[in-house]
Amino acid sequence: MWYYGLLIIPIILVIVIIRTLTFKPKDFPEMKKWHEIDEKHAVESLSKMIQFKTVSYRDSDKEDSDEFIKFRAFIQSRYPKIMEVATYEEIERGMLFKIPGTSSEKPVVLMSHYDVVPVQEGWQDDGFSGKISETHVYGRGTLDTKSTLSAVMESVEYVLTKGKVFKQDLYLAFSGDEEINGPSANAIAHTLNNRGIIPYLVLDEGGAIVSNMFPGVKEKAAVIGIAEKGYYNLKLTVFSRGGHASTPPKETPVTILAKAVTQINRSRRFHLKMTPPVKSLFNALAPHSHSFGIKMLFANTWLFMPVIKLIAKLSGGEFLAMFKTTLAFTTASGSDAINVLPNEASIGMNIRIRPGEKIQDVEMKITKIIKSSPVLRKASIQLNIMDASGPTAISKTDEAYQLVKRAISVTWPDIVVAPYLMVATTDSRHYHLPYQMFCEHVYKFSPMDVSKADLAKIHGFDEDITIKNVVSGIQFYINLLESL
Repeated sequence: MWYYGLLIIPIILVIVIIRTLTFKPKDFPEMKKWHEIDEKHAVESLSKMIQFKTVSYRDSDKEDSDEFIKFRAFIQSRYPKIMEVATYEEIERGMLFKIPGTSSEKPVVLMSHYDVVPVQEGWQDDGFSGKISETHVYGRGTLDTKSTLSAVMESVEYVLTKGKVFKQDLYLAFSGDEEINGPSANAIAHTLNNRGIIPYLVLDEGGAIVSNMFPGVKEKAAVIGIAEKGYYNLKLTVFSRGGHASTPPKETPVTILAKAVTQINRSRRFHLKMTPPVKSLFNALAPHSHSFGIKMLFANTWLFMPVIKLIAKLSGGEFLAMFKTTLAFTTASGSDAINVLPNEASIGMNIRIRPGEKIQDVEMKITKIIKSSPVLRKASIQLNIMDASGPTAISKTDEAYQLVKRAISVTWPDIVVAPYLMVATTDSRHYHLPYQMFCEHVYKFSPMDVSKADLAKIHGFDEDITIKNVVSGIQFYINLLESL
Protein backbone atom coordinates (compact mmCIF):
# COMPACT_ATOMS: atom_id res chain seq x y z
CA MET A 1 0.00 0.00 0.00
CA TRP A 2 3.03 2.28 0.11
CA TYR A 3 2.40 3.35 -3.50
CA TYR A 4 -0.80 5.13 -2.39
CA GLY A 5 1.44 7.54 -0.51
CA LEU A 6 3.36 8.26 -3.69
CA LEU A 7 0.10 9.21 -5.45
CA ILE A 8 -0.55 11.94 -2.88
CA ILE A 9 2.57 13.89 -3.88
CA PRO A 10 1.56 14.60 -7.52
CA ILE A 11 -1.99 15.43 -6.38
CA ILE A 12 -0.64 18.03 -3.95
CA LEU A 13 1.62 19.43 -6.68
CA VAL A 14 -1.33 19.81 -9.06
CA ILE A 15 -3.38 21.57 -6.35
CA VAL A 16 -0.50 23.92 -5.54
CA ILE A 17 0.08 24.84 -9.21
CA ILE A 18 -3.64 25.38 -9.93
CA ARG A 19 -4.08 27.57 -6.84
CA THR A 20 -0.98 29.58 -7.80
CA LEU A 21 -2.09 30.13 -11.40
CA THR A 22 -5.57 31.24 -10.28
CA PHE A 23 -4.18 33.51 -7.52
CA LYS A 24 -4.74 36.73 -9.45
CA PRO A 25 -5.76 40.30 -8.58
CA LYS A 26 -9.51 40.84 -8.46
CA ASP A 27 -9.51 44.64 -8.44
CA PHE A 28 -10.37 46.74 -11.46
CA PRO A 29 -8.70 50.13 -12.03
CA GLU A 30 -10.72 53.25 -11.21
CA MET A 31 -10.82 56.49 -13.17
CA LYS A 32 -8.92 59.31 -11.49
CA LYS A 33 -11.19 61.91 -9.90
CA TRP A 34 -9.66 65.34 -9.32
CA HIS A 35 -11.16 68.59 -8.04
CA GLU A 36 -10.25 72.23 -8.65
CA ILE A 37 -9.20 73.34 -5.17
CA ASP A 38 -7.36 76.43 -4.01
CA GLU A 39 -3.93 74.85 -3.71
CA LYS A 40 -2.28 78.05 -2.51
CA HIS A 41 -4.77 78.35 0.36
CA ALA A 42 -4.19 74.70 1.27
CA VAL A 43 -0.41 75.00 1.37
CA GLU A 44 -0.54 78.24 3.33
CA SER A 45 -2.99 76.69 5.81
CA LEU A 46 -0.60 73.88 6.61
CA SER A 47 2.35 76.27 6.81
CA LYS A 48 0.54 78.41 9.37
CA MET A 49 -0.45 75.34 11.41
CA ILE A 50 3.17 74.25 11.59
CA GLN A 51 4.16 77.60 13.06
CA PHE A 52 2.20 76.94 16.26
CA LYS A 53 4.53 75.15 18.70
CA THR A 54 1.99 72.63 19.94
CA VAL A 55 4.59 70.38 21.53
CA SER A 56 3.15 67.97 24.09
CA TYR A 57 5.18 66.75 27.07
CA ARG A 58 4.37 64.32 29.83
CA ASP A 59 5.64 67.05 32.14
CA SER A 60 3.00 69.72 31.55
CA ASP A 61 5.29 72.42 32.96
CA LYS A 62 7.32 72.17 29.77
CA GLU A 63 4.31 72.89 27.55
CA ASP A 64 3.26 76.27 26.22
CA SER A 65 -0.51 76.16 26.68
CA ASP A 66 -0.93 79.45 24.76
CA GLU A 67 0.30 77.76 21.58
CA PHE A 68 -2.49 75.18 21.82
CA ILE A 69 -5.09 77.89 22.46
CA LYS A 70 -3.82 79.94 19.51
CA PHE A 71 -3.88 76.89 17.25
CA ARG A 72 -7.51 76.13 18.08
CA ALA A 73 -8.45 79.77 17.49
CA PHE A 74 -6.67 79.75 14.13
CA ILE A 75 -8.58 76.66 12.96
CA GLN A 76 -11.89 78.30 13.79
CA SER A 77 -10.99 81.52 11.98
CA ARG A 78 -9.48 79.77 8.95
CA TYR A 79 -12.61 77.76 8.07
CA PRO A 80 -15.67 80.04 8.30
CA LYS A 81 -18.05 77.77 6.36
CA ILE A 82 -17.42 74.89 8.76
CA MET A 83 -17.98 77.18 11.75
CA GLU A 84 -21.21 78.43 10.14
CA VAL A 85 -22.81 74.99 9.94
CA ALA A 86 -21.05 73.03 12.70
CA THR A 87 -21.42 72.90 16.44
CA TYR A 88 -18.02 73.13 18.10
CA GLU A 89 -16.77 72.16 21.53
CA GLU A 90 -13.47 71.54 23.25
CA ILE A 91 -13.04 68.37 25.29
CA GLU A 92 -9.86 68.22 27.34
CA ARG A 93 -7.41 69.55 24.74
CA GLY A 94 -9.39 68.08 21.88
CA MET A 95 -11.51 69.78 19.24
CA LEU A 96 -14.86 68.29 18.23
CA PHE A 97 -16.94 69.58 15.31
CA LYS A 98 -20.37 68.20 14.47
CA ILE A 99 -21.74 68.89 11.00
CA PRO A 100 -25.34 67.68 10.94
CA GLY A 101 -26.50 65.46 8.11
CA THR A 102 -30.00 64.49 7.03
CA SER A 103 -29.67 61.39 9.22
CA SER A 104 -27.92 60.49 12.48
CA GLU A 105 -28.18 56.76 11.87
CA LYS A 106 -24.64 56.15 10.56
CA PRO A 107 -22.39 59.01 11.74
CA VAL A 108 -18.81 59.29 10.46
CA VAL A 109 -15.80 60.45 12.48
CA LEU A 110 -12.68 61.85 10.79
CA MET A 111 -9.74 62.09 13.18
CA SER A 112 -6.27 63.57 13.53
CA HIS A 113 -4.11 65.19 16.21
CA TYR A 114 -2.44 68.58 16.29
CA ASP A 115 0.19 68.08 18.98
CA VAL A 116 3.75 67.24 17.93
CA VAL A 117 6.94 65.89 19.45
CA PRO A 118 9.83 68.25 20.28
CA VAL A 119 12.33 69.47 17.70
CA GLN A 120 15.84 68.17 18.46
CA GLU A 121 19.10 69.96 17.89
CA GLY A 122 20.44 69.38 14.40
CA TRP A 123 17.67 70.59 12.09
CA GLN A 124 18.82 72.49 9.02
CA ASP A 125 16.19 75.18 9.59
CA ASP A 126 13.73 76.34 12.24
CA GLY A 127 11.50 73.32 12.91
CA PHE A 128 8.48 75.57 13.32
CA SER A 129 9.12 77.87 10.37
CA GLY A 130 6.50 76.28 8.12
CA LYS A 131 8.78 77.30 5.27
CA ILE A 132 7.31 76.77 1.80
CA SER A 133 9.60 75.88 -1.09
CA GLU A 134 8.65 75.07 -4.67
CA THR A 135 8.12 71.43 -3.73
CA HIS A 136 7.75 71.09 0.07
CA VAL A 137 6.36 72.46 3.30
CA TYR A 138 8.95 72.20 6.09
CA GLY A 139 8.53 71.72 9.81
CA ARG A 140 7.51 69.53 12.73
CA GLY A 141 4.07 68.06 12.17
CA THR A 142 4.05 68.15 8.38
CA LEU A 143 3.93 64.35 8.27
CA ASP A 144 2.73 63.60 11.81
CA THR A 145 0.10 64.81 11.43
CA LYS A 146 -1.08 68.38 10.98
CA SER A 147 -1.12 67.58 7.27
CA THR A 148 -4.01 65.17 7.85
CA LEU A 149 -5.88 67.68 10.00
CA SER A 150 -5.36 70.36 7.37
CA ALA A 151 -6.55 68.03 4.60
CA VAL A 152 -9.72 67.19 6.54
CA MET A 153 -10.56 70.84 7.20
CA GLU A 154 -9.72 71.98 3.67
CA SER A 155 -11.82 69.23 2.10
CA VAL A 156 -14.84 69.75 4.35
CA GLU A 157 -14.70 73.51 3.79
CA TYR A 158 -14.51 72.85 0.03
CA VAL A 159 -17.53 70.54 -0.20
CA LEU A 160 -19.62 72.78 2.06
CA THR A 161 -18.93 75.81 -0.14
CA LYS A 162 -20.09 73.70 -3.09
CA GLY A 163 -23.43 73.12 -1.35
CA LYS A 164 -22.76 69.62 -0.05
CA VAL A 165 -25.37 68.28 2.37
CA PHE A 166 -24.22 65.14 4.13
CA LYS A 167 -26.51 62.15 4.32
CA GLN A 168 -25.13 61.31 7.77
CA ASP A 169 -23.81 63.38 10.66
CA LEU A 170 -20.12 64.12 10.28
CA TYR A 171 -17.79 64.57 13.27
CA LEU A 172 -14.28 66.01 13.08
CA ALA A 173 -12.29 64.97 16.15
CA PHE A 174 -8.79 66.33 16.72
CA SER A 175 -6.85 65.56 19.89
CA GLY A 176 -4.07 67.71 21.32
CA ASP A 177 -2.09 65.10 23.24
CA GLU A 178 -1.76 61.98 21.10
CA GLU A 179 2.03 61.97 21.31
CA ILE A 180 1.90 61.50 25.09
CA ASN A 181 -1.11 59.16 25.12
CA GLY A 182 -3.09 61.98 26.71
CA PRO A 183 -6.79 62.06 27.63
CA SER A 184 -8.29 64.04 24.72
CA ALA A 185 -9.16 61.27 22.25
CA ASN A 186 -10.44 58.97 24.99
CA ALA A 187 -12.56 61.79 26.42
CA ILE A 188 -14.06 62.54 22.99
CA ALA A 189 -14.88 58.85 22.45
CA HIS A 190 -16.47 58.68 25.92
CA THR A 191 -18.49 61.82 25.18
CA LEU A 192 -19.89 60.36 21.95
CA ASN A 193 -20.60 57.04 23.62
CA ASN A 194 -22.38 58.71 26.55
CA ARG A 195 -24.55 60.59 24.08
CA GLY A 196 -25.53 57.35 22.40
CA ILE A 197 -23.59 58.16 19.25
CA ILE A 198 -22.20 54.96 17.71
CA PRO A 199 -20.01 55.84 14.71
CA TYR A 200 -20.52 53.85 11.56
CA LEU A 201 -17.03 54.68 10.30
CA VAL A 202 -13.95 56.15 11.97
CA LEU A 203 -10.88 57.20 9.97
CA ASP A 204 -7.62 58.21 11.63
CA GLU A 205 -3.93 58.39 10.73
CA GLY A 206 -2.05 55.14 10.21
CA GLY A 207 -1.07 53.38 7.03
CA ALA A 208 0.06 55.28 3.95
CA ILE A 209 1.13 54.74 0.34
CA VAL A 210 4.46 52.95 0.32
CA SER A 211 6.83 51.27 -2.13
CA ASN A 212 8.31 47.76 -1.90
CA MET A 213 5.65 46.67 0.56
CA PHE A 214 5.70 43.06 -0.61
CA PRO A 215 8.21 40.87 -2.48
CA GLY A 216 7.72 41.00 -6.23
CA VAL A 217 5.02 43.68 -6.16
CA LYS A 218 6.18 46.56 -8.35
CA GLU A 219 3.14 48.75 -7.74
CA LYS A 220 2.92 51.03 -4.74
CA ALA A 221 0.57 49.90 -2.00
CA ALA A 222 -1.89 51.90 0.09
CA VAL A 223 -2.24 50.03 3.37
CA ILE A 224 -5.25 50.65 5.61
CA GLY A 225 -4.92 49.64 9.24
CA ILE A 226 -7.90 47.55 10.36
CA ALA A 227 -6.43 46.68 13.77
CA GLU A 228 -3.61 47.69 16.09
CA LYS A 229 -1.28 45.68 18.23
CA GLY A 230 -1.53 46.35 21.93
CA TYR A 231 1.32 47.71 24.01
CA TYR A 232 2.66 46.84 27.43
CA ASN A 233 5.38 48.90 29.03
CA LEU A 234 7.07 46.91 31.76
CA LYS A 235 9.91 47.68 34.14
CA LEU A 236 12.06 44.91 35.65
CA THR A 237 13.71 45.98 38.90
CA VAL A 238 16.23 44.32 41.23
CA PHE A 239 17.16 45.66 44.68
CA SER A 240 20.32 45.09 46.75
CA ARG A 241 22.32 46.60 49.61
CA GLY A 242 24.70 48.29 47.20
CA GLY A 243 28.29 48.76 48.35
CA HIS A 244 31.68 49.55 46.90
CA ALA A 245 32.44 48.19 43.44
CA SER A 246 35.88 46.94 44.57
CA THR A 247 34.29 44.05 46.49
CA PRO A 248 31.33 42.95 44.39
CA PRO A 249 29.18 39.92 45.28
CA LYS A 250 28.79 37.07 42.81
CA GLU A 251 25.56 38.56 41.47
CA THR A 252 24.67 42.25 41.38
CA PRO A 253 21.39 43.86 40.25
CA VAL A 254 22.97 44.61 36.88
CA THR A 255 24.24 41.06 36.24
CA ILE A 256 20.87 39.65 37.31
CA LEU A 257 19.05 41.92 34.89
CA ALA A 258 21.53 41.03 32.15
CA LYS A 259 20.66 37.37 32.64
CA ALA A 260 16.95 38.22 32.62
CA VAL A 261 17.33 40.08 29.31
CA THR A 262 19.19 37.13 27.79
CA GLN A 263 16.65 34.62 29.12
CA ILE A 264 13.68 36.60 27.79
CA ASN A 265 15.35 37.27 24.43
CA ARG A 266 16.03 33.58 23.90
CA SER A 267 12.58 32.43 24.94
CA ARG A 268 10.31 30.76 22.41
CA ARG A 269 7.12 31.32 24.36
CA PHE A 270 5.93 34.04 21.99
CA HIS A 271 4.80 32.14 18.92
CA LEU A 272 4.24 33.34 15.38
CA LYS A 273 0.63 33.34 14.22
CA MET A 274 -1.15 34.40 11.04
CA THR A 275 -3.85 36.77 12.33
CA PRO A 276 -6.81 37.90 10.16
CA PRO A 277 -5.40 41.38 9.37
CA VAL A 278 -2.09 39.89 8.21
CA LYS A 279 -3.86 37.24 6.15
CA SER A 280 -5.96 39.99 4.54
CA LEU A 281 -2.80 41.91 3.67
CA PHE A 282 -1.22 38.90 1.99
CA ASN A 283 -4.41 38.03 0.11
CA ALA A 284 -4.57 41.57 -1.27
CA LEU A 285 -0.89 42.03 -2.18
CA ALA A 286 0.46 38.58 -3.03
CA PRO A 287 -1.63 38.17 -6.23
CA HIS A 288 0.17 41.24 -7.62
CA SER A 289 3.62 39.71 -7.12
CA HIS A 290 5.63 39.02 -10.24
CA SER A 291 7.45 36.20 -8.45
CA PHE A 292 5.91 32.78 -9.12
CA GLY A 293 7.57 31.41 -5.98
CA ILE A 294 6.08 34.12 -3.75
CA LYS A 295 2.64 33.65 -5.29
CA MET A 296 2.93 29.91 -4.77
CA LEU A 297 3.75 30.36 -1.06
CA PHE A 298 0.89 32.74 -0.32
CA ALA A 299 -1.67 31.01 -2.55
CA ASN A 300 -1.03 27.86 -0.54
CA THR A 301 -0.57 28.98 3.04
CA TRP A 302 -2.29 25.74 4.13
CA LEU A 303 0.87 23.97 3.01
CA PHE A 304 3.65 26.54 3.22
CA MET A 305 2.89 28.37 6.46
CA PRO A 306 6.01 26.91 8.17
CA VAL A 307 8.13 28.30 5.31
CA ILE A 308 6.45 31.72 5.57
CA LYS A 309 7.09 31.82 9.32
CA LEU A 310 10.73 30.87 8.75
CA ILE A 311 11.08 33.72 6.25
CA ALA A 312 9.57 36.09 8.83
CA LYS A 313 12.06 34.94 11.49
CA LEU A 314 14.98 35.42 9.11
CA SER A 315 13.70 38.78 7.84
CA GLY A 316 12.94 40.32 11.24
CA GLY A 317 11.72 43.92 11.36
CA GLU A 318 8.13 44.77 10.49
CA PHE A 319 7.55 41.51 8.62
CA LEU A 320 8.25 39.51 11.78
CA ALA A 321 6.39 42.02 13.95
CA MET A 322 3.18 41.33 12.01
CA PHE A 323 3.28 37.70 13.13
CA LYS A 324 4.13 37.86 16.82
CA THR A 325 4.22 39.75 20.06
CA THR A 326 7.53 41.62 20.08
CA LEU A 327 9.69 42.56 23.05
CA ALA A 328 12.17 45.43 22.99
CA PHE A 329 14.44 46.48 25.86
CA THR A 330 14.53 50.27 25.76
CA THR A 331 15.70 51.84 29.02
CA ALA A 332 18.21 50.98 31.76
CA SER A 333 19.25 52.53 35.06
CA GLY A 334 21.67 51.62 37.83
CA SER A 335 24.25 53.40 39.92
CA ASP A 336 25.03 57.08 39.42
CA ALA A 337 28.72 56.43 40.17
CA ILE A 338 31.00 54.12 38.23
CA ASN A 339 32.61 52.70 41.39
CA VAL A 340 29.43 52.15 43.42
CA LEU A 341 27.15 49.10 43.26
CA PRO A 342 23.53 50.15 42.73
CA ASN A 343 20.95 49.72 45.46
CA GLU A 344 18.46 49.43 42.64
CA ALA A 345 18.75 48.66 38.94
CA SER A 346 16.02 48.44 36.33
CA ILE A 347 15.42 47.59 32.69
CA GLY A 348 12.46 48.93 30.69
CA MET A 349 10.62 46.86 28.10
CA ASN A 350 8.24 47.94 25.36
CA ILE A 351 6.08 44.99 24.35
CA ARG A 352 3.77 45.07 21.33
CA ILE A 353 1.00 42.49 21.64
CA ARG A 354 -0.42 40.79 18.57
CA PRO A 355 -4.17 40.21 18.20
CA GLY A 356 -5.25 37.05 19.99
CA GLU A 357 -2.98 37.60 22.99
CA LYS A 358 -3.92 39.46 26.15
CA ILE A 359 -1.92 41.60 28.55
CA GLN A 360 -2.38 38.92 31.19
CA ASP A 361 -0.98 36.27 28.80
CA VAL A 362 2.15 38.35 28.23
CA GLU A 363 2.71 39.01 31.92
CA MET A 364 2.30 35.32 32.70
CA LYS A 365 4.81 34.34 30.01
CA ILE A 366 7.40 36.86 31.24
CA THR A 367 6.94 35.59 34.79
CA LYS A 368 7.37 31.95 33.71
CA ILE A 369 10.50 32.79 31.71
CA ILE A 370 12.06 34.44 34.74
CA LYS A 371 11.05 31.67 37.13
CA SER A 372 12.51 29.03 34.82
CA SER A 373 15.99 30.20 35.91
CA PRO A 374 17.07 29.36 39.51
CA VAL A 375 19.28 32.47 39.67
CA LEU A 376 16.51 34.77 38.50
CA ARG A 377 13.90 33.10 40.67
CA LYS A 378 16.08 33.62 43.74
CA ALA A 379 16.73 37.27 42.85
CA SER A 380 13.03 38.23 43.22
CA ILE A 381 12.84 40.48 40.19
CA GLN A 382 10.02 42.96 40.59
CA LEU A 383 7.74 43.53 37.59
CA ASN A 384 6.04 46.94 37.39
CA ILE A 385 3.48 47.74 34.71
CA MET A 386 4.09 51.30 33.54
CA ASP A 387 1.34 51.49 30.92
CA ALA A 388 -0.73 48.98 28.98
CA SER A 389 -3.43 48.71 26.34
CA GLY A 390 -4.55 45.47 24.74
CA PRO A 391 -4.75 44.78 21.00
CA THR A 392 -7.77 46.39 19.37
CA ALA A 393 -10.67 44.53 17.87
CA ILE A 394 -10.37 43.82 14.14
CA SER A 395 -12.54 46.06 11.98
CA LYS A 396 -14.72 44.64 9.26
CA THR A 397 -13.71 44.99 5.62
CA ASP A 398 -17.22 45.35 4.26
CA GLU A 399 -19.05 48.28 2.64
CA ALA A 400 -17.50 50.86 4.99
CA TYR A 401 -14.00 49.67 4.12
CA GLN A 402 -14.90 49.83 0.43
CA LEU A 403 -15.78 53.53 0.81
CA VAL A 404 -12.25 54.28 2.00
CA LYS A 405 -10.71 51.94 -0.56
CA ARG A 406 -12.56 53.53 -3.47
CA ALA A 407 -11.63 57.06 -2.32
CA ILE A 408 -8.00 55.93 -2.43
CA SER A 409 -8.38 54.27 -5.82
CA VAL A 410 -9.93 57.29 -7.53
CA THR A 411 -7.24 59.55 -6.07
CA TRP A 412 -4.31 57.24 -6.90
CA PRO A 413 -5.59 54.83 -9.61
CA ASP A 414 -2.28 53.00 -10.12
CA ILE A 415 -1.78 51.61 -6.62
CA VAL A 416 -2.84 48.45 -4.81
CA VAL A 417 -5.04 48.89 -1.73
CA ALA A 418 -4.73 46.43 1.15
CA PRO A 419 -5.80 46.09 4.79
CA TYR A 420 -3.06 45.48 7.34
CA LEU A 421 -2.14 45.22 11.01
CA MET A 422 -0.66 48.37 12.54
CA VAL A 423 2.27 47.65 14.83
CA ALA A 424 2.06 51.19 16.26
CA THR A 425 -0.88 52.81 18.07
CA THR A 426 -3.23 55.69 17.25
CA ASP A 427 -5.96 57.71 18.96
CA SER A 428 -8.56 55.68 17.09
CA ARG A 429 -7.97 52.69 19.37
CA HIS A 430 -10.37 54.39 21.80
CA TYR A 431 -13.18 53.62 19.36
CA HIS A 432 -12.32 49.93 19.56
CA LEU A 433 -11.60 49.94 23.28
CA PRO A 434 -12.67 50.08 26.06
CA TYR A 435 -16.11 49.62 24.56
CA GLN A 436 -15.33 46.37 22.73
CA MET A 437 -16.47 47.16 19.21
CA PHE A 438 -17.85 50.61 20.04
CA CYS A 439 -17.39 50.99 16.30
CA GLU A 440 -17.07 48.10 13.84
CA HIS A 441 -15.32 50.11 11.14
CA VAL A 442 -12.23 51.84 12.52
CA TYR A 443 -9.60 52.44 9.83
CA LYS A 444 -6.15 53.99 9.92
CA PHE A 445 -4.84 55.63 6.75
CA SER A 446 -2.75 58.76 6.16
CA PRO A 447 -3.34 59.97 2.59
CA MET A 448 0.25 60.51 1.52
CA ASP A 449 2.81 58.80 -0.70
CA VAL A 450 5.92 58.36 1.46
CA SER A 451 9.38 56.87 1.07
CA LYS A 452 11.55 55.25 3.71
CA ALA A 453 13.42 58.54 3.97
CA ASP A 454 10.13 60.33 4.68
CA LEU A 455 9.20 57.82 7.37
CA ALA A 456 12.57 58.36 9.04
CA LYS A 457 11.73 62.07 9.39
CA ILE A 458 8.68 61.33 11.56
CA HIS A 459 9.87 62.16 15.09
CA GLY A 460 13.28 62.71 13.45
CA PHE A 461 15.13 65.54 11.72
CA ASP A 462 14.01 67.93 8.97
CA GLU A 463 10.44 66.71 8.74
CA ASP A 464 8.69 67.95 5.60
CA ILE A 465 5.95 67.01 3.17
CA THR A 466 5.69 67.43 -0.58
CA ILE A 467 3.17 69.92 -1.88
CA LYS A 468 1.96 67.11 -4.12
CA ASN A 469 1.05 65.13 -1.01
CA VAL A 470 -0.69 68.15 0.53
CA VAL A 471 -2.90 68.47 -2.55
CA SER A 472 -3.47 64.73 -2.99
CA GLY A 473 -4.51 64.36 0.65
CA ILE A 474 -7.25 66.94 0.20
CA GLN A 475 -8.37 65.23 -3.03
CA PHE A 476 -8.66 61.95 -1.14
CA TYR A 477 -10.88 63.42 1.57
CA ILE A 478 -13.07 65.22 -0.99
CA ASN A 479 -13.55 61.92 -2.83
CA LEU A 480 -14.43 60.23 0.45
CA LEU A 481 -16.79 63.01 1.55
CA GLU A 482 -18.63 62.90 -1.78
CA SER A 483 -19.60 59.30 -1.06
CA LEU A 484 -20.94 60.05 2.42
